[in-house]
Amino acid sequence: MEPHHTNEQPTSDLQTVITGRFNNFACELTAMIESIQFGRLQFTGDEYKAMETASRDLAKIANNIADEVKALGKRRKAAVVAEGQKLLSQAESAKLGVMASQKPKSLVLFVRNMQLFFNPPGESKLDSPTVQKRKQLTRERCERLRGLAPDKIILWAAAFAPSIWDSNVLQKSTFDFVVEFLEPGNSLSWPPHIYGILNTLVTEHPLCQSSGFKEFLTAVQESVEAGQKVTGSCSQKAQTQQTEVPDVDEGAQEVIERAFLVPPTKLDKLLKLHPQSTARHSIILTIPIVDRVATVLISIPREDAIRFGWESSLPVIFNASPQPTFVQSTSARLTLPQFDD
Repeated sequence: MEPHHTNEQPTSDLQTVITGRFNNFACELTAMIESIQFGRLQFTGDEYKAMETASRDLAKIANNIADEVKALGKRRKAAVVAEGQKLLSQAESAKLGVMASQKPKSLVLFVRNMQLFFNPPGESKLDSPTVQKRKQLTRERCERLRGLAPDKIILWAAAFAPSIWDSNVLQKSTFDFVVEFLEPGNSLSWPPHIYGILNTLVTEHPLCQSSGFKEFLTAVQESVEAGQKVTGSCSQKAQTQQTEVPDVDEGAQEVIERAFLVPPTKLDKLLKLHPQSTARHSIILTIPIVDRVATVLISIPREDAIRFGWESSLPVIFNASPQPTFVQSTSARLTLPQFDD
């Protein structure tokens, strides 16, 4: 299957790196050719055969690179991009429609596409050269679509009628553009009706005899199970955080609930009144309110301080250094410092 893509355009940094590497490769190959021509090299028979094999492979790769660069240029032409974007918008609308109605807009279209993907038209001696060529191009496009991720195959089947992506209608560069940028979305879960259709198709002709379609269904099932595991893991983690939060020291909670307003000018005075302790941790809680700041300074066992800081969404500042050992008692009642206005 093809690698995963996103709708984001490549960054300029990546483009610069690729361009630079192309230039470096070209320079290195040019230097290598000169070394072979004028380096008075003496190879053994085995070394020469290895170089000959590698050079043939390199020539094929070079041809492939040239073809891919040329194809990329075609896919990035303004007209191709404009037409491709329209089709991508159509696919997005189709996806939203499926999720809203819980079924494909056209069951006939969806089934026809699936059958075409995995059972493309075969050759016939009675076909004219034109028909033979058209069938060949259709088979090539079906093969390309079968190589997509399962969610992309499902989205394509729901979004585009066969007449839209027919080789006589949609040029290759536009087809390639849509394939490149088609994005169903991450962790997409299709409505149960979609999976029901696929499970029915595998029992009926012609897809019941298609090993490719069965492999596709296996990939779909694995994708669904993977999504469920991720969802279940996140849900379990959230429940654990909600149910296993340790209780905060009762005295500390009382002080926190009795939070009072302290002007910023008296914040230093508040800090000076509370010396640090090796057995306890000081916590400063601040909430800006217009021209004043809601401030609470409390001293509780570090263990409880950490618990409260983890559970609370308020900003928590630990202004005492961790110590090797801490008093674990939480029975002490805390008192709130008093200040004159």
